[in-house]
Amino acid sequence: MMFAVLFLLPFGSLYYLYMGRAHSRTAKAELEELGKVSGFELKNQQNEVITPESLHGKVTVVDFLPKDLTVAKPKADRMSKVHQSFDDTDDVILLSFIENDTSQTLLQRATQLGIEDHKQWYLLGTSAQEWEHLAKDVYHLTDPLNGVAMADTSLVVRKLYDINNNQQMGRMIEHIAKVVPKQKRK
Repeated sequence: MMFAVLFLLPFGSLYYLYMGRAHSRTAKAELEELGKVSGFELKNQQNEVITPESLHGKVTVVDFLPKDLTVAKPKADRMSKVHQSFDDTDDVILLSFIENDTSQTLLQRATQLGIEDHKQWYLLGTSAQEWEHLAKDVYHLTDPLNGVAMADTSLVVRKLYDINNNQQMGRMIEHIAKVVPKQKRK
């Protein structure tokens, strides 16, 4: 019994510590530098102007929603799970870009999509042309309807994920946790 306490318990602890460090290094190694976020100034559902500069110091998770709300709602529901994972931190912001028409305000659309946390999840309206430009040129998404991008605190796009792939979305949660600054929870 004494042998187990003196030798096996410390060895087991060291093993788990080593495995955790290896997992952390692997997760960080998966992050890339796809390009710096720049070049937009849009209003969110609270009529606040959002620019890349206003996101500096925050980890941003970005998706692109189609104009058709019946197609956009399932994607927003998936993003809601990401929001729930980081609801208690101020250093993670979700950006959802949507083609905006003038028939409804962004606040009405946010409500229809289930976006209730207007301080952490921004719905940004764009023209169809700007939506395409932001998705492909700024956030490097080749498939904006199924893709999600993560940008780090210095506004560098670090990784792209398939929103319909549970394994990739789980990995994104791990990546965000590695990138987000240490802070007190709400």
